[in-house]
Amino acid sequence: MVAVDLATFEEVLRDSMTVPAVLVLWSPQQPGALEYVQMMERVAVSMEGAFRLATADVGAQPEMLQAFQMPELPEPFTIAILGGQPMPLYPGAQPEDEVRAVMQNLLTAAAENGVTGRAMPGVSGSVSEGVQAGAGAEAAQEPAEPLSPHLEEAYAAIDAGDFDRAVAAFDARLAEEPGDEEARLGRQQVVLLARAGSLDATAVREAAAANPTDVQAQLQAADLDMLGGHVEDAFERLIDTVKVTADDDRTAARERLLELFEMVGSADPRVRTARSKLMSALF
Repeated sequence: MVAVDLATFEEVLRDSMTVPAVLVLWSPQQPGALEYVQMMERVAVSMEGAFRLATADVGAQPEMLQAFQMPELPEPFTIAILGGQPMPLYPGAQPEDEVRAVMQNLLTAAAENGVTGRAMPGVSGSVSEGVQAGAGAEAAQEPAEPLSPHLEEAYAAIDAGDFDRAVAAFDARLAEEPGDEEARLGRQQVVLLARAGSLDATAVREAAAANPTDVQAQLQAADLDMLGGHVEDAFERLIDTVKVTADDDRTAARERLLELFEMVGSADPRVRTARSKLMSALF
């Protein structure tokens, strides 16, 4: 189990390309929350690293609530992360037998999407420590393939909260190896985190709701949607913006939507559906 903040959460997203992750948003002030987190750690350890468990104390890290579009959190909230995409699981401190059933379903979904790596149980410190990609337990025992110097620099910059330096390092890696999917996805996620991480979620959403033609507000709200795992909401928002704007504003909304399509991946059915809707909106 590892505790994360908004900066180190980027590592959770990155690692989820190879190892399923579960994030628990919680606070010591919530009744039963500490016991729930301890139970989740037992489950993670007993499943021998089949998923990586991360936690965020939202009392100490309120920006995590903004990232997931939550004005407040009276009880723990559990989120799965696969392939860099957060997916809400359930609110509240659920019983252990139900949690184990949910985790088994999560691992089935992960395997269907090729996310079959393992995290070494009991590892603390940097989120990326102990993560080993592979097709199962045997692969987890093999030494991890060394990262390129540029990727090492990018992840060190993320740890330090220096997103500009991280983007530059990812760009350097892509210049030498344009087909590096890890670098491409990492860059996109850092750009999203840098754009949305410091936003006032309440103010942004109020501005977006007040004026559907306020393109800047809609772009920011879509970023918050993505960061919170609400992919379809982000797509729908920008498609609606394309419908009600023109000229440069319309172009900005369309280009941001295409960027989000690339981030999620063209094979995702949500992208295929949204592309069809975008074509209808444009023509």
